[in-house]
Order: sequence, then structure tokens, then C-alpha cells
Amino acid sequence: MSIPHEPSAVSDPIADAAPFLASEIAPLAQDIDQHTEALRAALSTLASRGYLGFRVPVEYGGAGLSEMQFRRFQEACARASGCLAFLQTQHQSACAMLAKSENESLKRKYLPTMAKGEILSGIAFSQLRRKSDKPVLSAQRVEGGLLLRGDAPWVTGLGFFQNCVTAATTEAGETVFVLHPLEQEAGRLEFSEPMRLASMEPAQTVAARFVDYFVPDDHVLYQKPGNWIEDNDMINVALQSPFALGCAAAALDIVEDNHQRKGIPIILSTLNALKKELEECRNEAYFAMDDKSDNIRSLKARGRAVELALRCAATAVVTSSGAGNSLRHPAQRVYREALVFSVSAQTAAIMEATLENLIRTSA
Repeated sequence: MSIPHEPSAVSDPIADAAPFLASEIAPLAQDIDQHTEALRAALSTLASRGYLGFRVPVEYGGAGLSEMQFRRFQEACARASGCLAFLQTQHQSACAMLAKSENESLKRKYLPTMAKGEILSGIAFSQLRRKSDKPVLSAQRVEGGLLLRGDAPWVTGLGFFQNCVTAATTEAGETVFVLHPLEQEAGRLEFSEPMRLASMEPAQTVAARFVDYFVPDDHVLYQKPGNWIEDNDMINVALQSPFALGCAAAALDIVEDNHQRKGIPIILSTLNALKKELEECRNEAYFAMDDKSDNIRSLKARGRAVELALRCAATAVVTSSGAGNSLRHPAQRVYREALVFSVSAQTAAIMEATLENLIRTSA
């Protein structure tokens, strides 16, 4: 199943990463899904191969992948292990956000070590999507920096990441991004117990509470308009599609294995039909990611990718028969991963696009 070609004068690291993920990470996916230490070892392996610096510019020691190259890696990683793909993307996103900052001293201090995976960082800005009378997490200007007050309801990677790029709302209604340690500080920064989740629980997702938590000026990345999250979501609506595409491909790997073991003709015909759909869906998703000017097309592509991942995952369970209900079965893992990817970075518009595809399929 090919991905649209992207001309580049630089050698494509995906040519190395994709086979490695398929041969070395995919066989460990069940353990990664269930055990924090297995996930930690897999993340360390990505770091040792330089894969955690894909979004760090070359001048800071990273690979400097283009947006489309990184999305191809993201898809290959999701196909191998959804839990690992989800966790490593937090760090890669933090790298990309810091790389866009004009704070050169902060970039020189952290990006080289982040590229090597020596220092890892998470992200916390989903609170910006929560509508309320007052900011969920606010930032007050004080001498020498900012005081953060409030909650970050969704922070993934506690125990994995040393730092976090967190977004808060200023008194003027703007959005400020800061880099701070991701460690508990009594009375200032407290974490909930890791959330009990249907999937990806080993990634250690928690809620964080900030109480007059001080961040110095030299750890501020940048400040954006108050509507940053809405504009960002509209521009990048299709960029989460590789998670769903990789998940769909992982599901079809299971369906193919089931056909080889059972030899039932309907499994093969179903597999071939879904492979064709996935190829078409992938092509459309990558074109939508490459050309972000058509928001309607991007929404349709994202909705279709999510719906297809859910359908492929359900097919993996069905063709696995009763074994597909076991927590240790690959089909069950991929089905739960599809549920996560169906709601990740979801907006009202993305929910609508997803539901339209689900309704169309059932009609």
C-alpha cells in the first residue's frame, strides 16, 4: 500500500524507520500496550536511532523532516504500536513548537538534547479547547515571568518526560506557551493518579493543577492570539489522519493473518475490498494534508480515515472469532486504539465529519 511520493533532495529517513518499526516494534505491541516498562524501552529505542528528533531542525541536531515526511513516519509508527505512536508524538510536537520559537537561548539549550532523546518533553494545550467563563489555565504577568493558575486536564507522559510545553491564557486573553519541568512541586504543581483508560494506559496520562506556579520569562516560547487553538485546529484538521490510517493498516494485517490461518473465502474478499478503500483514503488524506487551503476536503478526509479505521478494526475482531475478545489479542488492542484515534484532537467539526461518514456507511 503506497503513500504518495514526495520529491526531496534529502534522503528519506522513512526508508529506514518503516521497516524497523514493522520488524522490531510491531512484534512487541501487545507488551507495549499493557506495560509501562515495555513502552519505556520502545521509546528509548526510538531515541537511540534518532527517531525522536525528526521535527527538530538540522541546525539544532535533528533530522529536520518535512511535515509530510513526519506524517508518513507517524502512520508507520501507529501501524506498529498505537501506544508508542501516541506517546512519541507528544515529544515530537513539543520539539516542533519549540523550534518555531524566537527564544534562541531556549532552543540552543533544549533542542539538541531533545533531538537525541536525552531530554523528553510532553505537551499540554488541550485545555484551550474547553469553553468556560474563565480560562481553565491562566497566566498572570509578574516581575520576571508568569504565574500559572488552574488545570491542564490532559497531560500524557508523566514519568517519561522531563519537561512540558504548556499553554495558558493571559489576562489580555492571549495564549502564551511556556516550557517547564514536568515534576511535582508540593503546593505549586500537583498531578492526579494516572487515568484508567481503555487504551494506551501505560503512557501515564494525568491531570495537572497549577497553583501560583512560576515560569521565568526566559522559558516563554511565544505568545499567540486568543483564538490560536481554533485557527490551529482549522488549519491542521487533517494532520491526525495518519494515526487512523496506520491503525487501519494494522487491523488489515490481522485480517490477512486470519485469512492465512482459516482460509475462509469471505475474509479474503473483505480484506481486498478494505485494502482498496484504505489506499484511496490514504491518497486523499495525504493530498488534504499537503494542501491545507480546502478545509472541507480536509474534514472529509479526516472523517473518512477515522470511520475506516473503526471499520477495519471491527473486521479484525470479527475475523478473529472469540479470540478477538481477549485483552491479549492483537485485534482487541487495535480496536481499542481505533477508539482513541477516533476522538484524538477532536473538534465539533471533526466530530460532525466522522458522524457523517458513520451514518453514510450504515445507510
